[in-house]
Amino acid sequence: MDSADLIGLFEIAEMAGVSPSAVANWRTRDLNFPKPVVELKSGPVFRTTEIRAWLKRKRGTESEMSKNSVRIGLRLLEFECGVASNIDDTNSAELVDYDVSRAAGQAARLAMLIRGQDVIEDEQRLKKIAAHELGVHPAEYSVAKRLLLEADLIEERTTKTGKSVLNEKVSRIDHSDNYRRIGELWLSRDHRTHKEEAIIHTLDAVIDVPKAISDLDPLHGLKKDELSAVLELGSNAGIIDSVDPAKKFYYSPLLWDVNPKKLGEFLKTASTTSFSNVLKKMKRPGSDVTNAKDPLVIQAISGGILPSYRVISTGGPRVYSFTPYTGGLLNSDTQKAILDKARSLIACLRYGSEAATITRIRNPLLILNAITDPSRNYSLKPHSELKLQYGMLVSKQIGRVIQTGERYVFQLI
Repeated sequence: MDSADLIGLFEIAEMAGVSPSAVANWRTRDLNFPKPVVELKSGPVFRTTEIRAWLKRKRGTESEMSKNSVRIGLRLLEFECGVASNIDDTNSAELVDYDVSRAAGQAARLAMLIRGQDVIEDEQRLKKIAAHELGVHPAEYSVAKRLLLEADLIEERTTKTGKSVLNEKVSRIDHSDNYRRIGELWLSRDHRTHKEEAIIHTLDAVIDVPKAISDLDPLHGLKKDELSAVLELGSNAGIIDSVDPAKKFYYSPLLWDVNPKKLGEFLKTASTTSFSNVLKKMKRPGSDVTNAKDPLVIQAISGGILPSYRVISTGGPRVYSFTPYTGGLLNSDTQKAILDKARSLIACLRYGSEAATITRIRNPLLILNAITDPSRNYSLKPHSELKLQYGMLVSKQIGRVIQTGERYVFQLI
């Protein structure tokens, strides 16, 4: 064997630009890390070619992940929200394996809390609000604050009077930049555990569409006990769950307001790939599916997988459908009812802008502005089609239709 093709832990660390302890962590948490040629008293010895190939694969994966740092930042926020909301003992030993992710998630939550405050003059008050509203312990606050400083989202400065204050640097225009910085910070941490990498990337993989467990690459490197622990934590936190009793398909309850049992039944006849294609067709909120020809779209609508709303007026009946995407965890029937009403309103506006025959809505935003304006008594101008077109909103107690002569006025309740 050529000794030039042999390498030890310290040489691997130099090659990778990390510490020897980081290499030791890679060995213990990644089952695909090359096996040593021999174990000496001075340490394990590896083949250089195998190490180079492994590092190339790892860098390629991390490069791909870094492109999605905005999504990673969001997943960290959702992970921490799920843990804080649904797990009683947030100091359990099991959660120690997720410290890096929890700290980053708490930083993202703290960034949301201080958003819009140019200068925070009373940091003690901010710390109390974080403890009360977010459940962030003072010690956790210090870690989250340090991460926000490192991500350049806040800065500490001293005023002319000698007072120490925090300056907010969170962009109010482009919030995605905030999540990007949190995501990049997390990706740069070498001491992330294998389990927290798995739970964050698995959540990101199932957030848009359910996937078979065999297709979830982040889970492949886990040992059996680690896999069970990750999936159990995801389920307990309400962020990852299976849709079938056999636990072969997983989805995220965070962004899906679909009955898991219905989804499981649907996926028996539709592959996740074809279903993903269906969802792409429904990206536009309130897509017109009146004359849908795709059998899967028709099946998804009839099976209740794609929430759909029927609107009737002078242009004839139309059906508008939505992807089961909510943008947040629905914790109560009240929240579900609000989402249903919002979709109903969008469906009616779609009809008015696309199918109305007498008075077409040219700018739906003006309609929304009008019915939320107290000076207009939350009402639209008299209209000839409103009795039919907004009938669904009346039935859902969103508004009322008032007759004025031969025309009708819609008024928001």
